Order: sequence, then C-alpha cells, then structure tokens
Amino acid sequence: YFFISAGILLLVYSGVAWNLFRPVLYKDIINKYAAVYHIDPLWIMAIIKVESRFEASARSPRGAVGLMQLLPSTAKELAPEVGLNNFKDDDLKNPNVNLEIGVHYIAKLQRLFPDDEVAVLSAYNAGPGITQAWRQGKPALDVSEIEYPETRQFVRQVQQTYSNLKFMQQWNHIFRKN
Repeated sequence: YFFISAGILLLVYSGVAWNLFRPVLYKDIINKYAAVYHIDPLWIMAIIKVESRFEASARSPRGAVGLMQLLPSTAKELAPEVGLNNFKDDDLKNPNVNLEIGVHYIAKLQRLFPDDEVAVLSAYNAGPGITQAWRQGKPALDVSEIEYPETRQFVRQVQQTYSNLKFMQQWNHIFRKN
C-alpha cells in the first residue's frame, strides 16, 4: 500500500494528474485560433493552463484577465488588428475574444522572435522590450538569462506543461491504435 500511495501522491503533486484527469476546456476555440495562426494547440493549452488554469474569469493581481491573462491595455492595442473595433475590457472574460486576441499576440511575438520559443514566452509574460534587452542581439534567449524570477518560472512551467501534454498525446495515440 505504501508504494501505491506514494505513486498516487507523486502523480498528484507532479502536475501529471492534472494533465491526465482535467478536461481541456475551450478545445474547439483553441483549435480554431491555433489553426488560423499556425500554432500548435497544445502550446496554447500549456500557456492557458499556466496562466489561468482554464478559468475564463481569472484575474491576476496586476489586472490581467481571462484564459490567456491579457492586460486590458495590451488587448485594446491588439483588438483592432483582429477586427474587434468596439473592444471593451470586459470582453476579455469572453473565452472566444480572449483566445482570439491572445493567440494573435503569440503569433505576433513569434514573428518578432522567430525560432525562439523562450523569447516568445518571455515577451508574452514580461514584454517584448525587456525580452529584446535580455537577448542582447543573440539568436536565442536562454531561460537562465531571464532576469525576472516570475518570467523565468512562467517560461519553465509552460515548457514543462507543453512537454507533458505532448507526452499524453503520444500515449493517447498509442492506446487508440491498440
């Protein structure tokens, strides 16, 4: 019994249990915008899991709102780019609006930092300006070069969650074939 209990505790506290048992909410909307912007939907799911734990009404102490924890000021700037001309801050509580703007922003950051997932995640969390300063003209940002502990932790958590989701997807495909 000890080993079973220890295994269950390890599963629960490692975060793997969330990936195994928590349903992916808003999957259709995530898939829609991931396809529009050519981004792996699992990566978007990993960002959402870390940012809001899939709670559409989530609000951070700094004022970030919704699934992708967008600051209203950032969303106001981006909304017209996706055709949302009458954007209001409360619109960020709508999963469709939040995901449309959030995934658009991720795609925009990918164009700014091509082939640099760490820089994209860093820019999403801390801002593109500070991320460019941390990169100092190098082709890629290393996680250890991120000066803000919160941003460094965010990047690592998204990377780990993304890895877990890809692993679970692989296992799901294996079991479906058998």
